[in-house]
Amino acid sequence: MGRAMLIIVAGVLISLGITQTSVFGGLNNLAGHSANYAEATQAQNIAYMGSEIAIRAMLDDPDWRNGQRTFNVDGGQASVGVEETGTDDQIRLVSVGRFNGETQRLSLLLDESENSLVPRINSALGLYMDNASDYSFGISGGGNNKGQIIDGRDASGQCEDLPGVMASDSDVYKDGSDLDDESDNINGDSKFGYDPDMDFNDVVTLIEALHSGTSGVDYTNLQNKVDQDDFGDVNPETGIPDPGVFVVDNTTAKISGNTVGSGILIVRSSGNVDVEVEADLQTAGTPEFHGLVIFENAFALSSSGAVEIFGSVLVGKSNENAPKFDIQFNGKAKLQYDCRAQQYADMAASRTARRVFQQLSVYQTSVNPSSNSNSEEDDSLLEDVINGLL
Repeated sequence: MGRAMLIIVAGVLISLGITQTSVFGGLNNLAGHSANYAEATQAQNIAYMGSEIAIRAMLDDPDWRNGQRTFNVDGGQASVGVEETGTDDQIRLVSVGRFNGETQRLSLLLDESENSLVPRINSALGLYMDNASDYSFGISGGGNNKGQIIDGRDASGQCEDLPGVMASDSDVYKDGSDLDDESDNINGDSKFGYDPDMDFNDVVTLIEALHSGTSGVDYTNLQNKVDQDDFGDVNPETGIPDPGVFVVDNTTAKISGNTVGSGILIVRSSGNVDVEVEADLQTAGTPEFHGLVIFENAFALSSSGAVEIFGSVLVGKSNENAPKFDIQFNGKAKLQYDCRAQQYADMAASRTARRVFQQLSVYQTSVNPSSNSNSEEDDSLLEDVINGLL
């Protein structure tokens, strides 16, 4: 009996030994699989990082929309190819990430668009004022322009009509203006509109981008008497000069005669009450401006004669110490909404526009996950993927 027990015990030990050996072998295999998984994951991360680097490269270089580049990324390589699909503004991007013999491929379909800093025009006159004490607004005269001095009806006939005046608050507007809902001098799809989300900081962002010089936009300083030479020659096909950016900065400018301009006109001051000369725009005669006219911390907008602004005028303060802004439309002045003005303003500020890529689809695959692919083979693979052969 004792011998039988020993045999049984020995059998158990042998069985346990076999079991223990198989466990250690499984752990070794598991460790190998874990290493492969980690390397495949790293290759996948490199493919994603390569796509991000390529998108940044396309933002920096608008001319790069077809071709291939290779980037060293976190101990591995990302080979990236881009091609235009033939569909408007859609780009295909393929990124192959390689790390320690593991290869992962990522294919993206991107939609490219332009995010302009120019605010979308929402009225003939936009009042970005928080307090009624910030401004005064009145109209006198008008001649035969009744109902048309401030007009939100689209002059081009291509777009929907807008309100004549848009303000952030009805009480602020009514307290600061001598015009009411019965005014004969304002027209549009409605005479007045109110939007509590109006934020002049969005307009200031555009002003700073244009005025700082960092955007590469060339602008013209206007002061004293302004003539056609300041705005450029009139294009005989369009009847207006090419759009530009024009700035009246802490000074007074007078536009008169039959001068014509287009693009963006900015009248601004620091808002410092100690500055002797504040920003002031005076108009007389029959000048025209097609586009966006912006007043930041300015002193006054006054008109006489038959000045016409086709587009929109925006008025606001970025400095609470800025002087009270006085708007006086006299004579036969006309502020007429024209949706083509949005295009002129966008063209003038085109260099400030931000390119945006939106992901429409993504497809990820492993390529020879356990083989050591050399660089030439991977480059060939990437070329095949771009050409749609795989």
